[in-house]
Amino acid sequence: MITSIQNPKVKKIAQLLKQSKARKKEGLFVVEGKKMVNEIPADQLKEILISESFLAKEETYIQQAKEKQISLEIVTDSIIKHLTDAVTPQGIIGLVKMTSTTLDKLLTDNPLIIILENIQDPGNLGTIIRTADAAGASGILLSTGCVDLYNPKVVRSTMGSLFRVPILKDRNIANDITYLQSQDIHILATHLQGSQNIYTCDLTKGLGILVGNEGNGLTDQTTALANQCILIPMIGNAESLNAGIATSIIIYETLRQRKFST
Repeated sequence: MITSIQNPKVKKIAQLLKQSKARKKEGLFVVEGKKMVNEIPADQLKEILISESFLAKEETYIQQAKEKQISLEIVTDSIIKHLTDAVTPQGIIGLVKMTSTTLDKLLTDNPLIIILENIQDPGNLGTIIRTADAAGASGILLSTGCVDLYNPKVVRSTMGSLFRVPILKDRNIANDITYLQSQDIHILATHLQGSQNIYTCDLTKGLGILVGNEGNGLTDQTTALANQCILIPMIGNAESLNAGIATSIIIYETLRQRKFST
């Protein structure tokens, strides 16, 4: 049993939780909670830490871990509290290997690709990933200016969808847009000055949906690369919608047109 926060493994996990640079260097990130840990694909799971109190409630967990050949460490409850900012920690933490994919793998039949430029709020990114998973989107591209995909707040807010949606990060999205257009993918930019609203726009063909920063929207340079600018109609007094909500509305309108329109 690990009992000290000075233990090298505990120090390493603390670094992974706090520092994007450490996560990138190690190729690892951290998830918390039983549901999230259970979502981790077997080939990505490096190790699990469980607390004494978790073990008391889940007596068979060690045997299950042995049967699945999962590396497992028991730690004190105080160490779990040290490693998490959750008000009531569940007592289980997973250490996860990062994976990578390619842009070509997102080019499924009639793809829907979400392209995010400079999204900064972890909750927004988590919401977009979760919605993309629910609606069956082909994948997500993150520009170099986006919040770290493996930020603990992003990971937590995806509720496991992170493991099911192909995501490419640190992208030069100008290059990606040019390539996608060469593959007959129509690029739509979400913009308050859009020429067409999403309910009258044809979203049934292969699409890339561009969504910009929460405060500033898309840069002019990226907007200029799009085939068309679209908007979500608003009849109230709000100036704009939350980036996560706006993206979710567009994703589900695309799903409606493709699967449920008559």
